[in-house]
Amino acid sequence: MRSLFLTMCSLFLFTHSCYANVTVKEVTYKGWPNSYLLTNGTVNLVLVPSIGRIMYYGEANGPNTLWNNPAMLGRPAPVDAAANWPNFGGDKLWPSPQSVWNWPPDPLLDSAPLKVKVTAQHELLATGQPSPKSGIRFERLISMNPVTGAVTLRNTMTNISGAPVHWGIWEVFQANSPLLVIAPLSPPAKFARGYFSFYAKNPPLATVRHAKLMLRRNTKSNWKIGIYAAHSLLQVKYAGRHETTLSLWHSVNGAGRYPDGGCTLEVYSSPDPLNYMEMELMGPMITLQPGGRAVMITHWRLHFFKNR
Repeated sequence: MRSLFLTMCSLFLFTHSCYANVTVKEVTYKGWPNSYLLTNGTVNLVLVPSIGRIMYYGEANGPNTLWNNPAMLGRPAPVDAAANWPNFGGDKLWPSPQSVWNWPPDPLLDSAPLKVKVTAQHELLATGQPSPKSGIRFERLISMNPVTGAVTLRNTMTNISGAPVHWGIWEVFQANSPLLVIAPLSPPAKFARGYFSFYAKNPPLATVRHAKLMLRRNTKSNWKIGIYAAHSLLQVKYAGRHETTLSLWHSVNGAGRYPDGGCTLEVYSSPDPLNYMEMELMGPMITLQPGGRAVMITHWRLHFFKNR
């Protein structure tokens, strides 16, 4: 009995120590007050509730892997957001497929304020606004590994309407001026070229190496591709005082029906002056009954390499 008691105490102290290595505090970020900094001392994440998204993920006091639109810093979402999309940058959730809601995104899902709770485990629980148009609400539970700084996001979509809805969860990470994006190739039986092109032209800067796509941003024109991959991993390489690689991934349901002809990943390239590429993680399409929920868990991790 004493041994069991000591074991339980040790487990409690270890768990408490892990939580203590991750801290949360309110900060003003780029002019947005009441933002939340989640950090293990080496890696920082900043959630800006007033515009409904994560705006920073990177090495503490280092470069940001997320693009922030310089023209939008510190600004609230505009009152005409339903007609004119405010491209703040950062990372957020949309429902898929876009072909159902067209453009621009529903401002209640894209940039409306989040309600945030800090959990006892030093996580951020961010609850979005209900959207009468889509019949859903998003919620995100954001946690950080105390040792590696890796982030896990439990993204939940809830049907808040009185009728069934049919959507997928779509995470959009706007990567800040990446040097290179490495993506898996789709099986030829799925997409003959190894990917699906949303536009008439193919990505002009795509090469294949070791059965992977090597993608670079085109500074003069935009492009977008979709990929089906059972191992759904995107790697983003950045320049800086260290060579930094960001990995983003999620689990794929082999029996699931994915949007846009079966895409589990999508990559969009923006031309200058908006120097970002979008890493898009797609969940399966699902019919939710009133009150029903769907969950997509996504992961981010940074790897730093000293420049030689």
